[in-house]
Amino acid sequence: MKYKIFIAGVWGFGNRSIMERFRNDSDVEYLKYDFKYFHQIAKAWKLINRKLGGHGAGILRWLLKTKIFDDKYALSHCNFADNDVNYVVVFNSALLQYYSRNYFLRLKKKNPNIKYILYIIDPMPEGLWPEIQKVLDVFERVMTIHPYNCRKYGFEYLPYIYAKLEETGKFQINGKTNLFFCGVSGEHRQGIISDIVKKCEENEIGFDFWLKPYGNDAIKNIHVHYSEMPYEENVERIKKAECILEIMHEGFVGITQRYLEAIVYNKRLLTNNAEIKRLPYYDSRYMYYFEKPEDIDWNWLKDGTKANYHYQGEFDSKTWKENLLKLLER
Repeated sequence: MKYKIFIAGVWGFGNRSIMERFRNDSDVEYLKYDFKYFHQIAKAWKLINRKLGGHGAGILRWLLKTKIFDDKYALSHCNFADNDVNYVVVFNSALLQYYSRNYFLRLKKKNPNIKYILYIIDPMPEGLWPEIQKVLDVFERVMTIHPYNCRKYGFEYLPYIYAKLEETGKFQINGKTNLFFCGVSGEHRQGIISDIVKKCEENEIGFDFWLKPYGNDAIKNIHVHYSEMPYEENVERIKKAECILEIMHEGFVGITQRYLEAIVYNKRLLTNNAEIKRLPYYDSRYMYYFEKPEDIDWNWLKDGTKANYHYQGEFDSKTWKENLLKLLER
C-alpha cells in the first residue's frame, strides 16, 4: 500500500531540526512553514491579547473558524490528487495554536482521501484534554509518545523522533560542566531553580543554566544566563555537560525532549518528572528523580558515573516512519 505522509502543525525548535531529516524521503513531506506569516501574526497577536487583558484567544479562535486564512495554510496547496496513494496528515498536539476544526472539515471536503492523525507529543495534564476533545472526532487515529496516555485514554503508542544533530561546527563551547539546564523560567520553575542554584554552590557543583526570559529574572548568578539560544548551541552545551537538569512544567509528566537528549547523548538526567521510573531506558545509575530540591543527594552527581544507555535507535526518523506505517496497516 502506497502512503504519502505530510507532517504539519506546530513543532518546537529542537523538533524542527529532527523533522528536517525527512527532506530526502519522497514518501514524507515536513511542512516546516505550514502557516504563512504565522510568526508575524503571533507576534502581533501577543500585543493585541495583552491590550485585551488576556481575552483575545476567543477572537483568534473565531477568526480561524472562518475561511479568511485558508489559503495561508501549506496544506491548502498540497497535491492530494493521486487515487492510488493514501494521504496521511500528522498533526502534533499543539495544532490548536492556529488550526481549527472547521479548517480540517473544509480541507477534507475538498480532499476526502486524506486521513488525519493526531500525534500527542506534549505531556497532557487535564487542562489540555478539553481542548483536544473539541477536535477529536476529526481524526481517524490518535497516537501519543506517552505510555500513560495510552493507559488512560486508549491511544496508540508511537515513540517520539529524536536523533543526534548533524555536525556543523557553528558553535564551539569551551570547558565542561556538571549540570546543564535550558528552558523557560516561568513562575513555577523560578523557586525550584533558585534552590538548586544554592545547592550547587554549597556542594561545589559546576552548573550552566540558560533561562528564557519570562519577565521575572530574579536569580542573580554568574552561571545563570537569561537568553534564548539556537538549538544547535543547546546541544553543544549538552555534550559538554555530565548531567542534564529537567524541571517539568507544573502538572506535566511523561517522555520529554530532555529525556531523549539524555539517552541519545549518554548523559545523566536529574529530573522531577514523576513518570521517569516507568519510562523505557530508566536506570537509577543515570536518572535521578527528585520531588523537591532538598531531596537531591548531590553525591549521586559527584560520583563520576558515566552514562551508557546502550541506545538502539528506537527514536530515529527511519524507525519512527516504520512504526507509523505498521500502525496504519492495522
